[in-house]
Amino acid sequence: MIWLLRLAALLAAFFFLRWFWQSAWRRLSGHPPSGRGAEPDVRHGIIRQDPVCGTYVDVEVSVREEAQGETLHFCSERCRDAFRLRQSRRVQPTG
Repeated sequence: MIWLLRLAALLAAFFFLRWFWQSAWRRLSGHPPSGRGAEPDVRHGIIRQDPVCGTYVDVEVSVREEAQGETLHFCSERCRDAFRLRQSRRVQPTG
């Protein structure tokens, strides 16, 4: 019976630490608290999904980037910079 209590305490500690780590990472990374895949808040007008982290952002306050004739909207400069880095790695000249 004591092993069952230990298992329950271990699982509770695991899920608490997982939640704590994810919420701390979001705060430190500059991402809005909605997180990846969160439902859009349609009260604010036109929204777009950030192509890097998946957060929905209002086009009025988003960080914009033109890519291949299309305007992309990012939740933060960090996501925009990550997108730029990913694009520059894709288009490496060979030779």
